[in-house]
Amino acid sequence: MRAEDGVEPWRLVPDRPSLALGVPWDGRLARGVQLVREGPDHVTWDAILERTPNRPWRRWGTARLVRTVLRVLAGYRRAHPGAPRVLVGDLSRPLGGDFGPRFGGRGHASHQNGLDVDVYYPRRDGVERAAMRSGQIDLPLAQALINRFVRAGAVHVFVGLGLGLRGPKRIVQPLVLHHDHMHVRLAKDRPRVLLLGRSYDGRPIRAYRLGNPAARRVLVVGSVHGDEPAGVTVARRLLRRPPPLRTEFWVVPTLNPDGLARRTRANARGADLNRDFGRFSQRETRIARRLLARVRPSLSIWFHQPEGVVRAFGPSVAVARRYATLADEPYRTIRWPPGSASRWQNGRDQRSFVVELGTGRLRPKVAARHVRALVALAG
Repeated sequence: MRAEDGVEPWRLVPDRPSLALGVPWDGRLARGVQLVREGPDHVTWDAILERTPNRPWRRWGTARLVRTVLRVLAGYRRAHPGAPRVLVGDLSRPLGGDFGPRFGGRGHASHQNGLDVDVYYPRRDGVERAAMRSGQIDLPLAQALINRFVRAGAVHVFVGLGLGLRGPKRIVQPLVLHHDHMHVRLAKDRPRVLLLGRSYDGRPIRAYRLGNPAARRVLVVGSVHGDEPAGVTVARRLLRRPPPLRTEFWVVPTLNPDGLARRTRANARGADLNRDFGRFSQRETRIARRLLARVRPSLSIWFHQPEGVVRAFGPSVAVARRYATLADEPYRTIRWPPGSASRWQNGRDQRSFVVELGTGRLRPKVAARHVRALVALAG
């Protein structure tokens, strides 16, 4: 990738929705981008063969990672015009996954989901090869690189022991086997957000997509009744999890933002949304109907309060029982009320059940238990 007509290389990275799934040590990469073999600010380095460039299948990452690397290196070279180009080592494999010893050398315990990259320390003699010993490293330039990656949003920069390279302690950490390179890791992807529509009072109703779009889809709705807000806590906590490998969660923290703001069961027009499915006389339930038609989830989970029980009926009994076991909550088989979301869905061969949380604010331990149950149930 070369700068063309004054355009910096990082601006030429395809703007595709790359997905870093799972975690760096147990993950996959979807819709990744390949780092070009060399450019005005970098050249790739194959640490196994000890040569440039790195082999093509070893230099894939998310578009965000590739763009960040090229942007950081471009800024570094502008600040240090006499410095050699920076050697960039392994990112991830084209689809992520295992990058262990069978791929050469010691392999990598991480580098599995397109968020990790090895960047070699600049040499004092300007040679574009990895340093063989610490005395060859230009430590001021190495520190300058670290500082730029930290400012660019790295969550970890692992550096060699005894080199004296520094940074925020929670980010820059000495680690064995990093005597010739730094290991840079970016933060996990944020969930993709969609504006589904607006309530009667104009408040946004949003859905968040988290996980693998090629996998089964699970819908989680945190709140339907505005005076039952505990499920919103579960939904928001779920969104902080790493994107799962085998599921795509569609998370709607609240379908009733007006009721949530007023702490009322009904929406702004005084309607109980969980008695309106089938009629769809309310703006919010029509938004839900469009979402269900679009997503076609294999499973839907609706959070309510305050009974402290998982409940289901008909075809959703088995999966609801399993959730209750995973969440360590009691289970009851109860017929669906007329007009409820789960009754409407189950009548259309869509598995759907209700989790009734307990009264009051949800304790963090309980919220964490329900998030673990959701992840385990989704597979």
